[in-house]
Amino acid sequence: MTRSIIPDQKMRIFYCQKLRFPNKSAHALHCALTAANFAASGAETFLFPGVPCKDAFARGSGLQAFFAGLGYPELPERLRLEVIGTTHKGLYGWMFRRRLRRAASGPGICFASSVKEAGLALDLREKTPACGLRVVFEMHHVISRLKEGKEAEKLYALEKRVFQNADLVIFNSDTLERNCRDYLPGCRNSLVSPLGYNERTVRPARDPSASYIAGGLVHLAYVGSLQAGKGVENLIRALPELGDRFVLDIVGGVPEKGLRALRQLAAGLRLEARVRFAGHLPQADIASRLADCDIFVIPMDTEQDFFAPMKMYEALGFALPIVATPVPSLQRGLVEGENALFAGGCSPADLADALKRLAGDPDLCGKMRRNNFAAARHLSSGRRAEKLLEIFRAHIGH
Repeated sequence: MTRSIIPDQKMRIFYCQKLRFPNKSAHALHCALTAANFAASGAETFLFPGVPCKDAFARGSGLQAFFAGLGYPELPERLRLEVIGTTHKGLYGWMFRRRLRRAASGPGICFASSVKEAGLALDLREKTPACGLRVVFEMHHVISRLKEGKEAEKLYALEKRVFQNADLVIFNSDTLERNCRDYLPGCRNSLVSPLGYNERTVRPARDPSASYIAGGLVHLAYVGSLQAGKGVENLIRALPELGDRFVLDIVGGVPEKGLRALRQLAAGLRLEARVRFAGHLPQADIASRLADCDIFVIPMDTEQDFFAPMKMYEALGFALPIVATPVPSLQRGLVEGENALFAGGCSPADLADALKRLAGDPDLCGKMRRNNFAAARHLSSGRRAEKLLEIFRAHIGH
């Protein structure tokens, strides 16, 4: 994991993304990790977090702990945290634009992970053409398709503008790139770069060459957010069909109302002894929580396939056998019988059937552990950052 990196004195990344802390969202984790990885790979990288004025975040220890949870107990030397001492939405937005404009007063790359901030970066480039700014948009989903009415129309117009004017558009999966082909205009430059997993915190907790299911308890795990569409309620409802041999760890606490609803569901089904809720954990603590895990479950229950399959990469990084629902992006990223077993659908019965089949085949579980351990070697987020910087230097002039 440790690499000798020569600082690039010319490469400057302005992470054009609003982030207000404390923040437990997957997007905040991804943005902060990407910024840290860029800096660790040699680029001077600016991040503009908003923090409460009167607590530990304002004194620095809160942000330090946040990055430590991402596997960076010491911040990279070339990471520039331009801390903004407010989390008031309007005031923070105004100060964010001001700080960004001041920092990006010379050549560099405005790197945006949402379309609104990509539009802001284009505005900045147009107002300061002599600065030599470049705009890179890292696309996570087609947000206009997730909205309705005038809001959808406005977002679609913004997506079109970004696609037509950004120096580079990065799709985080080939599924997302396919979904955009006939919906949005062609990009000036584009590439597909899977997000990968954080190799600083995600690693096998047990020997991936062994198979552990041998007639005792079968430990299932779900890791991630708990909102509708993630399918966690279907996974809980599958447990009565699986019998007492199966127990489930749920790692995640966002949103809180989702966690409360799932606790109530488990209690209503009298599954308190078989469903363990870990709540939100720092990334650095998840591996130890999964030390007993036999099967990693990705129970997506949605027709929208405009998401980044981050949990798929983490499951590979943990070198765990996977049961997943048949979402296209997962089916393109995993091979049936090699990396994962796909349920016939998204229902509790479909999940239960797939889990029974995989738990009943220890040899297949062992094969998946080995295959996923091998596949993960090429999918780390740190290596992704290095590759993106190489592309920036080669194709957009920095």
